[in-house]
Amino acid sequence: MVKDITIDVVGNFADGKTTLVKAITSESTLRHSEEKKRGITIRLGYAHFLIYKCDSCGLFSRSKKCEACKSNASLYYRVSIIDSPGHKTLMTIMLSGATLVDGAVLVIASNQKCPQPQTQEHVEALRIMGVKNIVVAQTKIDVVGKERAKESYNEIKEFMSKNGYSDAKIIPVFAAQDVNITQLIQEIGSFDVNNSSNEETTEMVVVRSFDINKPGAEISELKGGVLGGGIKSGSLKVNDNVSVYPGVYIKNSWKPLKTKVISIQSEFGSEKSASRGLMVGVETDLDPSLARRDNLSGSLIVKGDSTPLFKNRVAIKYKEIQNKFDKPLQKNETVLLNVLASKVLGTVVSYSNNGLILNLGASSLPYFVGELAILSRKLNNVWTIAGSGNIYE
Repeated sequence: MVKDITIDVVGNFADGKTTLVKAITSESTLRHSEEKKRGITIRLGYAHFLIYKCDSCGLFSRSKKCEACKSNASLYYRVSIIDSPGHKTLMTIMLSGATLVDGAVLVIASNQKCPQPQTQEHVEALRIMGVKNIVVAQTKIDVVGKERAKESYNEIKEFMSKNGYSDAKIIPVFAAQDVNITQLIQEIGSFDVNNSSNEETTEMVVVRSFDINKPGAEISELKGGVLGGGIKSGSLKVNDNVSVYPGVYIKNSWKPLKTKVISIQSEFGSEKSASRGLMVGVETDLDPSLARRDNLSGSLIVKGDSTPLFKNRVAIKYKEIQNKFDKPLQKNETVLLNVLASKVLGTVVSYSNNGLILNLGASSLPYFVGELAILSRKLNNVWTIAGSGNIYE
């Protein structure tokens, strides 16, 4: 049976993530005008490709003919890629997509000492999210000498071992010339993925939202707002009635949006249904202006009788990362909270062995008890991961 999986391509700014994604998929994830102008990934970029497994030798390839023995190959994985931003100021955007991933490609450049600050941050995030499937792409080997390439490899090996990923394979690649991309595909194809969650409560995490109508379109031709993201659990199908939280802010309170799934599109075409592992765009009958310019990014979609908690005060079984900050959390300190795709500021009400209580002010966070929360604090004026825990009320 063909499986859908989502992998995150992460790493430090300018280490070659977007170039690597283009080598793997022949697609550029720089689709937003500002991203193209600046040459960096600002929002979560998407791409996709197919992995086939050879019927004869069992190796993985990106074509129906095995790249090794030329025998016929069968479709094995449909892969959605998230190209996460690597700049330190955009770390919280990376966290918005991390909840959806089944594995990761960690990109580390040979021409810099390992680890760079954001390399460490991304690995901490993957560890906190419980991502076990990971492979390292050692990039820019074409701009360093043989000795530096070896030295870089050893630095990466030591770094991964210290962070609990001693078994992660390190693949030296020259993306622009397609060198060792096939070896990288072997590792991705070997990821151990189990996405059998169709009977669970349906939660879709919205990381992008769009108005796809062109200026001047006839009213009769207008399409409803499109919500892009991935299924965390359960499944969605065409004609499902769903609710979007937190919704819209009216008269000093949030009102969830009720809507219907009109169509589901993935990078592979139209889908009758979607479950975990596939990044999709869900066309709804919402007023398209509500979804314009990512207005609904960070939302949570549920269906049926599922109703998330919806509060501006949360309690977390919090565990901080040791030896990262000079002092522990302080009462009244402002922190940044990532839950699913939501990012909200909160104020510390209390912090003890019994847990961490945060006041979110005017914001309201949709969640189910047990959701993982990642907390960031300001370090050198940049939001930096400080710890995590599960929400217990």
